[in-house]
Amino acid sequence: MEDISSLNASFFRSESEVELKNAYPEVYGLIDSENEYEDTSIVPFLPLHRLNSISERQQCLEIISEVIETGLFTSGHFIGHIEDKLREFYDAQTCIATSSGTDALKIALKAVGVGIGDEVILPINSFAATENAVMAIGAIPVFANIDASYNMIPNEVERLSNVRTRAIIPVCLYGSTRNISEVFRKARQAEIPVIVDAAQCFGIKSIMNFCDILALSFNPFKNIGTFGKSGSLLTRSPEFAQISRQYSYHGFAEGKKNIKAQNWGLNSRMDNIQAATLSVKIKHFGVNSTKRCLLAARYHMLLKDLSCEIHLPIEQTENTWHLYPLFLRNLCRNQLISYAKKRNVELEIYYPVLSHCGDHELATSYPAKMQFRPSEDIHSSLVHIPLHNHMSFEEQNKVVEVLHDFFR
Repeated sequence: MEDISSLNASFFRSESEVELKNAYPEVYGLIDSENEYEDTSIVPFLPLHRLNSISERQQCLEIISEVIETGLFTSGHFIGHIEDKLREFYDAQTCIATSSGTDALKIALKAVGVGIGDEVILPINSFAATENAVMAIGAIPVFANIDASYNMIPNEVERLSNVRTRAIIPVCLYGSTRNISEVFRKARQAEIPVIVDAAQCFGIKSIMNFCDILALSFNPFKNIGTFGKSGSLLTRSPEFAQISRQYSYHGFAEGKKNIKAQNWGLNSRMDNIQAATLSVKIKHFGVNSTKRCLLAARYHMLLKDLSCEIHLPIEQTENTWHLYPLFLRNLCRNQLISYAKKRNVELEIYYPVLSHCGDHELATSYPAKMQFRPSEDIHSSLVHIPLHNHMSFEEQNKVVEVLHDFFR
């Protein structure tokens, strides 16, 4: 597998679409060769029936049939195969395939020693799974502000950490690794373990250098996904590896059938049938990532003339483009979404409510909410535009046209 950073570095080097097309005609050909494109008069945000190409679906059906014939639905050799592939890609000591990215986070938190009543720092704008994993093991989420990259501000480590802080979970939100290395540096100075939530950021090798444990998700909606929920965690620490593997499956000792090495553990191993589908999807990952990164670079080229109205994503190199966020300079989000809908283009606010703004007890009772005004200002001007592995140029052109017409 090729590191996505190198793809971005190549594509974003071009100054114009003509230059990009002349430099990478084969990638343009790959995108043009997709044969399931619909009538581009309607552009959905994420067409679920096109999450996988025809060849991906066919190959996954074949390998699922293989698993069915063996009866090895839960345990089986595909799990070890996937763990080896991921471990080698990230240059980790151990990979543990899990039943979800959420469970990977829970296991990682227990492995680094987080317990009941401990505090864990995480960004204010992540998917609920991040804070839910913290609360599921009895710990307390402490929310940190974000900057224009939509990732946690590194200085929040110093502002929020105290004697009760047992871990920090920076999140590579929307696919960007911006700020993660600096968060790690500050956490190291404070001697606080770091678990990177890279659920939206599969494919950037360097992120492994800035954490104690890396948590991944292979939810079907990600840039690489299985045919159900699954995830993994990776570490370079033999100690964390041993504890994580025990927590991942009922507390059993590794290599010893049904013999416990600790009081309890989760039932959180990836099923063999999901590992089988992932073994297929990994083979397509290079092509899919190449297309996705080129489409992201093309958005940058075709939208840069709207710089008076919008800010494009800051991080261009270390970004998997799970989502393509736009920052609207003027507060016109609702009007833009409504206008695009009338033009048959679906825009999204993917996580519409910040963690301290919900109706549940954690949010309503969260102290000192005024501290999050900077994050609220950023979030209130955020919108996401369509981008996925099997998007067509015609669909992308329609999105660009609608944006230009709105801001005209």
